[in-house]
Amino acid sequence: MREKRVVNLVLRTYSLICGNSNEINEFVEQHHLSAEKHVLLQMFTCFADEQFIQDIRNKIIEQIPQAIIMNMPIDKVQKNEAVIANNVMITCTVFSNVSQISTILSLSEKDEMNSFLTLSNSIYKSLHDIEAFYEKKAEEKVACIAYFDAETGLPNRLHFTNQVEDFVQRFSKKKKHHKLAVLFIDLDRFKMINDTVGHYAGDIILKQLAKRIQGLLPKKSFLARFSGDKFTILITEDVEVEKIADLGQTLLHDIARPIMYEAREFFLTGSIGVSFYPNDGITTELLFKHADTAMNLAKQQGGNKMKFYSTEMNQQVLYRLELEGYLRKALEKNEFHICFQPLIDLSSGEVYGSEALIRWEHPKLGLVSPGEFIPLAEETGLIHEIGKWVLKEACQENKKWHDMGYDYLTISVNVSADQFQQISFIDVVKEVLDETGLPPQFLTLELTEGVMLRNISHSVIVMKELQKLGVKVSIDDFGTGYSSLSYLKDLPINTLKIDRSFINNLKVNTTDIAIVKAIITMGHGLAVKVVAEGVETDEQIELLKELQCHYAQGFYIDRPMKSEEFEKGLAKLKAL
Repeated sequence: MREKRVVNLVLRTYSLICGNSNEINEFVEQHHLSAEKHVLLQMFTCFADEQFIQDIRNKIIEQIPQAIIMNMPIDKVQKNEAVIANNVMITCTVFSNVSQISTILSLSEKDEMNSFLTLSNSIYKSLHDIEAFYEKKAEEKVACIAYFDAETGLPNRLHFTNQVEDFVQRFSKKKKHHKLAVLFIDLDRFKMINDTVGHYAGDIILKQLAKRIQGLLPKKSFLARFSGDKFTILITEDVEVEKIADLGQTLLHDIARPIMYEAREFFLTGSIGVSFYPNDGITTELLFKHADTAMNLAKQQGGNKMKFYSTEMNQQVLYRLELEGYLRKALEKNEFHICFQPLIDLSSGEVYGSEALIRWEHPKLGLVSPGEFIPLAEETGLIHEIGKWVLKEACQENKKWHDMGYDYLTISVNVSADQFQQISFIDVVKEVLDETGLPPQFLTLELTEGVMLRNISHSVIVMKELQKLGVKVSIDDFGTGYSSLSYLKDLPINTLKIDRSFINNLKVNTTDIAIVKAIITMGHGLAVKVVAEGVETDEQIELLKELQCHYAQGFYIDRPMKSEEFEKGLAKLKAL
């Protein structure tokens, strides 16, 4: 009971493993001990260097004049490696009044020395317990940083890789045929959210999605944040194709549900790739590679899809790598050329300009579709160099036609997302106009809705700068994007281009004609011109005229053609 009573008198306790008497100064200052009047210091020693011990005592007396110092030989208390290594262990206990210290000291004068030593050991052990506790916490924190994602709290890439490797190794040693499924999930167009509302909001949205996904997973499955906006899942039980397909569809549906952030709704979709152990790989590396391949194919096909790995995908990957190698040399080998598709004024039927369309004629592969090489150029960063070349060639040709007497012709050029977001984009446009001498009012730059909405405030600034130059801005493929009409009224644009998907089935009494009519009416209301692309029949032309669409282009009018053919067509029109 006495020991318990004494311990309760302690206000606070500090400790120091001292190897140099100068350390006392810092110790006293750190714990504000110099002004304390009721201090008991115990010095635990185990060697005979009396001078060193005396130096420490003197330093303590100098710094804490009121302190009571007691020597505690190490053989009377529990030994400690730090003390044995030519150091002195100092335990400093601060009490509220002198009578409490007297109680402690009285123990050492009676036969109750054991009680005092028990108290000393208790203080001594408590300090080490606290130290061990914080060391353990620090180790746990290091492990957490190493194996878990800070934003979502999910296992990270390293942790997930170890989990998959552990199952692969375990299953490879068993005779019974076991299966695993590895799913890679990549969020489509997530960069648009980061660019629009910032990375902090992006992390919050990712956290919400992680919770959604986690809630859908079967037992004994593992979810991780692999990197950025990519999640990975390991399924270890009931690995059947049908069940994985059902799970994938459920995940896609749940990811597509709107996410609320600061009273705004955000819509996302995902691309999922799946590989199976052992069918698609017997190593972690192959399982990851093949799941990633399948996921990328789902993404290339427009996203919001799930793909299972197949050996044919490897052929596609190899082809894509081959294509990239050829693409890097295409510009210097002069394998690109521009085709021009006429644009007509529906009210007069006359050609008023053209759209410049890049074509790639490769000596081995033949004519490569823009749908194949443009996304690859964007992915590899080659689009900047290629885009500038297209812009310059198009402006150069149009200026040539002006000099030939067709000085009313305009030229439209498509601009990719990566080009448009470049800080130097305006300078590139200025440079091309200066070099070619084309008046800026005859150049129209076509942007998709997705391009503009990546960073709406930046887009508006760039579009206004272009219009200051005299360059016109058009929204391409209108109606297929993700913009709100509230954005549209604030965008400084000159033209809306109706996507060909609405023109393809343009007939009387169809849904498409209602949509086209609404877009044309909206264009008139916003005082912008409307172009219909993909016109292929006389019926479509007549309907567009009735709806008061301004311009049209498509195979019915003329196909894209090289510069020489376009000039011949212009000459025929002039002769008429």
